[in-house]
Amino acid sequence: MSGDRPVPFDADELDALRPALLAFCYQMLGSPFDAEDAVQDVFERALRARSRFDSARASLSTWCHRIARNVCIDRLRAAPRRPLPRDLSEPGIEIGAPLVPALDVPWLMPAPGRWFEPAEPERTATRRHDVRLAVTAMLQRLPPRQRGVLVLRDVLGYSAAETAQILELTPAAVNSSLQRARAATRAAAPGRGIPSRSIVERYALAIERADAAALAALVAEDVVLEMPPVPAWSRGRDEYAAFMRHLFEWRGTGWRTRLTTATGQPAMLLYRVTADGDVPHTLQLFVGTDHAIDHVLVYQDARLFALFEDHER
Repeated sequence: MSGDRPVPFDADELDALRPALLAFCYQMLGSPFDAEDAVQDVFERALRARSRFDSARASLSTWCHRIARNVCIDRLRAAPRRPLPRDLSEPGIEIGAPLVPALDVPWLMPAPGRWFEPAEPERTATRRHDVRLAVTAMLQRLPPRQRGVLVLRDVLGYSAAETAQILELTPAAVNSSLQRARAATRAAAPGRGIPSRSIVERYALAIERADAAALAALVAEDVVLEMPPVPAWSRGRDEYAAFMRHLFEWRGTGWRTRLTTATGQPAMLLYRVTADGDVPHTLQLFVGTDHAIDHVLVYQDARLFALFEDHER
């Protein structure tokens, strides 16, 4: 009798796949919130279709990633690419002018670093240099097939055969797409490094002291400052220092920091210290070297701040 057939999997088995599915959907979609929604959609579709799951043909992980591929492609039709400010305009911030957000732009957003911790120790999954925001930004320019291949092979550590099964391609097509995707990401983000913890700690201390001169000494001469959802951005140490001096004059000198990680790179939660307690201000990400910070990416988004704060508890 059909009622005697064993259930092929349950909700707990699905939930064990959540970390890998979140990493996959995030790198495909460029938003942690879209990724969370997509994974929930994957689980709902998988549970509805579980009578059709055949473990002799595919593992549960492969089957669910195939569903995730379809979910992400559906969502990419509405928003195929998530940009950063430098993708949309030339540099230029008028110091003292209102910072007007562009809320209609689907900005690229970081995801908590813990999302990229390997769920399966035997994999070489989620290598830090493969999940940096610069790579995620480059993925936004790739066709969905190449995007999916690079994430599955280089971020999640699936074999060419497993990737071919998930994406319904041949292994030869997977290897060809992977070569093109790797070449594109290398060309788009040459030398985009991860600054040392020491320099990030010094940067955080300078913020807490509201010391614009010390901050300027820690950044590169051609440092980039971006603040999505504000579309304006700047390039250069002098422009950066002028903005930070204005910030401290405008918002005060009471600050507290909390270090974290985002998409494989150092990040910081910044709080304004007030008489009523610490107030969330911004999430900041850093790119650079052991000697200087090349890129400061600042997000003033209450929902994003709360997501990172929750993952630090």
